[in-house]
Amino acid sequence: MRLVIFMRHGQADNNVNRMLVGRHLESHLTEFGREQVADAAKQLKNVPIDKVVVSPVMRALETAEIVCDAVGACYEVDERLYEIELGKLVGMNYEEVVTKYGNLFLKFYAEHDPVLESFGVEPFLEVKRRVKSLLDEVAHRHADRNVLCVTHLDPIKAAISTLLDLKPEALYRWHIRNASMTILKQESREYSLSGVNVMAMHRYPHE
Repeated sequence: MRLVIFMRHGQADNNVNRMLVGRHLESHLTEFGREQVADAAKQLKNVPIDKVVVSPVMRALETAEIVCDAVGACYEVDERLYEIELGKLVGMNYEEVVTKYGNLFLKFYAEHDPVLESFGVEPFLEVKRRVKSLLDEVAHRHADRNVLCVTHLDPIKAAISTLLDLKPEALYRWHIRNASMTILKQESREYSLSGVNVMAMHRYPHE
């Protein structure tokens, strides 16, 4: 069995500031975020990583560079791992959005929401479509390789959602930690979920 490992980028400035930056307003890793990624890279040394693909967004690219230096790999950019398009919500604070418009972040995981559509936010179904496309390609073209995908919270939730029939409320509550790994096993072009929020044990009590 081979593995497809989804890794969320390390803590970035926007995570600390609770700012919605989406895919076009860049945000860099914090020093703590770099430490998180370096710690995760130590765990990845125990698994031969044959291929690394990464979101084009800077915080993901910075994460991939740290990991690749540690495991001796090169990465390729794949737009299917992009952060979601947040449209007019870009630049707003998380709490500001909830105060003004209600919990749009829960509604995001439902099929349609007119308010989100009016803001130009990419539907979750579209995120699932592009992530499934990547998973299908890996199953057909790289079935004999361990693949690392460096990406963002919602593409990882989309990967989980392609395997598990989760309600919007469950997807919303399932927080994916920075620099954590979600691990899928691939066998005969079928995937099973083996781990979510996989990190070194010392991180769990503090994060």
